[in-house]
Amino acid sequence: MGEKVVSEVSNRPNLFDYFDYRDFLQDFYHFHKKRNSAYSYRLFARKAKLGSPNYLKLVVDGKRRITDRTLYQFSRGLGLSRDEEKYFRELVMYQEVSDPDSKDQHLKALMKYQEKQRTPTPLTETRSRVLADWYHLVIRELVATKNFKEDPTWIAKRLGGKISEAQATESVELLLQLRLLKRNSEGRLEQMEPLLTSSGDVPGHLLRSLHRVYLRKALASIFSLPSGKREMSGLLLAIPAHRVKEVKEEIKEFRKKMNRKYGMDKNAEEVFFAGLYLFPVTQKTE
Repeated sequence: MGEKVVSEVSNRPNLFDYFDYRDFLQDFYHFHKKRNSAYSYRLFARKAKLGSPNYLKLVVDGKRRITDRTLYQFSRGLGLSRDEEKYFRELVMYQEVSDPDSKDQHLKALMKYQEKQRTPTPLTETRSRVLADWYHLVIRELVATKNFKEDPTWIAKRLGGKISEAQATESVELLLQLRLLKRNSEGRLEQMEPLLTSSGDVPGHLLRSLHRVYLRKALASIFSLPSGKREMSGLLLAIPAHRVKEVKEEIKEFRKKMNRKYGMDKNAEEVFFAGLYLFPVTQKTE
């Protein structure tokens, strides 16, 4: 979501934020072009020792593919570390293979690397004020969409008119104060940390209140949104008591996977809430 995080070590877009290698290559090129107007596809080809001076552009445009032979050359041209080179290879294979089982294996490998490299930032108690109203974190995510406008009228409208312009302004100020948003060198808003997660420091009553709000919104969406814009599905399971904890852990892992995989897509246009719930619909009797 939004502009990719720039690695402090390599001073370029962070490869581990991507699931599309062409997006990374495009951002890599634009990043260096912005820093040095003399940077070109020819310069990249020279560093990578590629035969065609326009090979990078052809790959970005989807007209050429990265092959096993050129994979190492691209890694050299990009200046990748050992771990980055392995991730880049999995990234290329994930997109290029057509067999569903092979694709799934490459995706799992990518997720393992991301779990190692991208740990969501825990939401501490001092920042828990952001949970007092449902729209603060929505606005934080809205900032990361590609057409975001820092205009309270626009923000209020994008939230369906459910908040006022004054609330939109106050929310942005709060997010800046809590360092959940920051201004970049151009003065534009962007997320301080790309991924967040709750922690044990967050008061339980705030989380319960927030879930109540989103459960009401989920119920309302059944009648107000077409099926193409929502997903409502569930299943009934008879589970042994000793396996309930196991099921809860699987739900948590799925949530984390969703966060890592989709939580930083720079082409985001809408903010969605994905809720996963587990509760008993029967009661034990003596």
